[in-house]
Amino acid sequence: MRTRLTLVSVGMAVLLTLALALAPVDLREASSYATGHPLEVALALLAYTGAFVLRAASWRPLVGARVPIAKLFAWLMGALFLNHAAPAKTGDMARMYALSRWDVSTAEAVVSVVLSRLVDLAGLLAVLVVSLALAGSGGWGGISFPILIFAGVAVALFVLARLRLPASFGARFGVVGQYAARARTALRETTWANLLRSFAFAAPAWVLESGILLVVGWGLGLGLSSAEVVAATCFAVLVAAVPLAPGSLGTYEAGMVAILLAFGVPAEYAFVAAVATHAVKFLYALAAAPFAFVEGLAAVRKERKPDEAGVEV
Repeated sequence: MRTRLTLVSVGMAVLLTLALALAPVDLREASSYATGHPLEVALALLAYTGAFVLRAASWRPLVGARVPIAKLFAWLMGALFLNHAAPAKTGDMARMYALSRWDVSTAEAVVSVVLSRLVDLAGLLAVLVVSLALAGSGGWGGISFPILIFAGVAVALFVLARLRLPASFGARFGVVGQYAARARTALRETTWANLLRSFAFAAPAWVLESGILLVVGWGLGLGLSSAEVVAATCFAVLVAAVPLAPGSLGTYEAGMVAILLAFGVPAEYAFVAAVATHAVKFLYALAAAPFAFVEGLAAVRKERKPDEAGVEV
């Protein structure tokens, strides 16, 4: 974890140095704007925090148990830190583990996190499509592939939920078969009403997340519309979902630069905006370290109740 965190920190410092070399005056002006407008910066960070509150509220209908939103929010913040500091995307696995120690079966915990990710992606794609339409852009080719992936995963989960497994499936495949059967049961218990309720919270979270780029754009004088700010944020996150580098270094910047260029922003301004926005989010993720530490201790100490002995197939 320490090595990965060091690599991400060094990589972010290199990107900031490169941004400073490309547009030193503009980056200094953006910094001066931030220091001179603390209220706008505070509101942007508050909106970013609000996005995670909405994601906690979006996760809750899928949990299948009465877990406080404050606890779900704390787990999300801990996962945010782990996704930046630990190898691979361990945040979701940590969420599954923490939830399984809250009187929730392991299968239900896994299904709830997978579904929350899927709903979150659906919200991202929906907001991205709407914001692109409002911005007057028809560049759907860049998001057609992730839409197809989303549709494929959704169909696979639907088939798994409706698939009738033979009575001997659990015994034939041992533990894997038992967990597959439990996951199927958990999926079948998830209603469309809960999925729609989850989506209703997930979609506006992406609008709130764009507040950071909005303030950065003001500081750089980019003159972006609200729809363009939201579209750029969503597209950068979508590209950053491809795990090519630790902490999405480079992929996030590439996605944001590409769409800002499409909106007519000069290349050096686009790069500076992308790096500055990513740097703020990276520092925010590091600030979430206490959540990971406290919730990690709580999860280890909490006595875990065994899963149900019987599995209905």
